[in-house]
Amino acid sequence: MKLAIAGFIMLVAFLAIKVMYKASQSELVEHAQKAQVEQQTRPRDLELLKRPAVRAACTTHSDWTMEDCQTIDQKRVAIGMTAEQVRLSWGKPQQINATISSQTHREQWVYGVHQYLYMHEGVLRSMQVPR
Repeated sequence: MKLAIAGFIMLVAFLAIKVMYKASQSELVEHAQKAQVEQQTRPRDLELLKRPAVRAACTTHSDWTMEDCQTIDQKRVAIGMTAEQVRLSWGKPQQINATISSQTHREQWVYGVHQYLYMHEGVLRSMQVPR
């Protein structure tokens, strides 16, 4: 009886692993197809960007998505942007307040009145802007 239960549990575990493997494989295929489509359409999409500096940076940084490039081109920022992307989008901050500890580096970038961007290790993690 114990042997049958153990066999059944192993069978269920095997089937679960098989299902997870197939799901991860299909995600990989979907990601590869999406990347291939973007690679084919990227040069045409870059031409649609209005700001030459953004177009140049997005041409150089093939790791930036077209969504990132369009956001920057529209002078908007989004959580997860790099410091370089934020500067390209909003320009140089009026002031940078840094908090440095033995384990981390955080910065508050000040833009105008009541517009604060909070960078952690060079990535935008939060923001405070008027509504």
